[in-house]
Amino acid sequence: MKTILKFSKLLLFTFLIVNISSCEKEDYLIFTAINQKEVKFQNEFQDVYKISQQTSNNISERLVWNAPDFDAPTTVTYVVEFSINSDFSTIDMSSGDTSNNHLGVKVSSMLEFAETLGLDDDPNTTFSDGSPNNTGMVYARVTAYAGTSSSGANQSSTVSKTASMNIEVLENVGACTDAVLSNWGLVGDAVNGWGGVNRGFAAGNDVPFLSNGQDGMFRAVATLYDGYFKIREDNAWGVNYGDTGADGTLEQNGDNIAITAGHYIIDFDAVNFTITITPAGTVWGVVGSATLNGWGAAEDVKLVPDPCNDGVYIIKDVVLTDGEIKFRQDDAWGVNLGDDGADGTTEANGANIAVSAGTYDMTLDTVNGTYTLTKK
Repeated sequence: MKTILKFSKLLLFTFLIVNISSCEKEDYLIFTAINQKEVKFQNEFQDVYKISQQTSNNISERLVWNAPDFDAPTTVTYVVEFSINSDFSTIDMSSGDTSNNHLGVKVSSMLEFAETLGLDDDPNTTFSDGSPNNTGMVYARVTAYAGTSSSGANQSSTVSKTASMNIEVLENVGACTDAVLSNWGLVGDAVNGWGGVNRGFAAGNDVPFLSNGQDGMFRAVATLYDGYFKIREDNAWGVNYGDTGADGTLEQNGDNIAITAGHYIIDFDAVNFTITITPAGTVWGVVGSATLNGWGAAEDVKLVPDPCNDGVYIIKDVVLTDGEIKFRQDDAWGVNLGDDGADGTTEANGANIAVSAGTYDMTLDTVNGTYTLTKK
């Protein structure tokens, strides 16, 4: 009996030694990714997205979503998918893997969905069920993956609720028209103080809107601060619009519009009196000793995307002094363009561009690598 007991104690002691030894040799930890929070769209979707060939270069919606917590040290990858079917039985467009938490959806993509749906720009035609032939529904969802979308069968992921996007194809009324300076502008403590600080435009204190390729449609690109703004005409308070109810519909003498700091694209419909505010993923600006803001002492004077030409940015009535300028992205020097040969051709990190005092219209063509400065 004593022999058996001693043998059992020996086995137990050996088992403990082996296990302790195994633990001491384990020099890494294995984490299992477990989803702790859903991924959700954060942007407010419009009731209807009005699209047309004239605005095909514009951003129709910028999807924004949160970063879910997978409770593990892992990279997170997102894939945004679009379908004309609510069950996503077909995937009509996909972003592919992206690490960004936002995605701009251009009007041109919406027009492709409209074509797949068989929509027509004639509001007087109907489908067989009597519904208008110029409206239809597109569905969007975003999936967040721990790792990449192809990391393996056992990876953790979370899928957002489906977002419905009602599109309406507007009648084709002709070719896109060149952008011109409007008499509408942005004013407020989120912009430039309530009319107190000039941002570099000859038209006055307000950050001006440019026409947006269609009658009554205007666009501005601006760096805004935490605060409020309004839209007004002729840099005066005789005609001004705010948003009472914060529903995207503008009212004359309406409430100030609240905004948080960031780069934004502001679209103003002066026919239906609506406003669309979209975070700008990338913005181009003018900086330099010739600008009122100097070499980055404040935000750059922003250029507006040309409504008729992809990759072209324009600005009207910029006030410059004798000095130098450059073009750069996002108020930073990571991507900047100068002109090494003073020949109107841009080069990355190129030489400063010399200018004389005056009021200018500018065009920056990032596709062909050129720019123009037109002194008025």
